[in-house]
Amino acid sequence: MELPRIQINQQYTKVGLSKGRSELSIEQPKVELNLHQENPQVNISTGKSSLEIDSTKAWSALGSSKLIEMRDRIAQSSVDVSMNYIAEIAQNGDRMMDITNKSSAFVDIARQNAFKDRHIELTGEPSYDNVDVLYTPGTISTEVSKGSVTFDPEYHKPVIQYDAGKLEAYIIQKNAITFSVVGGKFNASI
Repeated sequence: MELPRIQINQQYTKVGLSKGRSELSIEQPKVELNLHQENPQVNISTGKSSLEIDSTKAWSALGSSKLIEMRDRIAQSSVDVSMNYIAEIAQNGDRMMDITNKSSAFVDIARQNAFKDRHIELTGEPSYDNVDVLYTPGTISTEVSKGSVTFDPEYHKPVIQYDAGKLEAYIIQKNAITFSVVGGKFNASI
């Protein structure tokens, strides 16, 4: 005789998940330098130069000097001529005193002095370098101020956006427990 059996079946829940696509966006704005430049400066200042030309010696050599200079030259030349003449007279006196000289000193001296020229110098000394030139250069002053460059960078944070996709859960199969009787007769008595 076969006894009835109770059979229990269990069914598990099945859950399904549906996920949408996630998106990540990162944007980095550019850095702003904020550059400021100060230009260098150069200041140059010059003093006056001078050029002095003195041509008095050249004009003096040509006989066209100033009256005061001409007067001084005549006076100096007269002193020189008179000193030379006095020296010459002294030498002639020595010649005349020399009795051992066979020639006649008086005749020779008279012959020399008959046509002798007593020259007075009225012009200056001629020379290739009679013009004096004096050049004084001016001064040059230079001031330099350096330029500068300043930076004031402005940084920006990155812009980040994250969009998580939607996550949906749904039931594919519900859970269940089923009881069933298997086997022979249910209403039999023993």
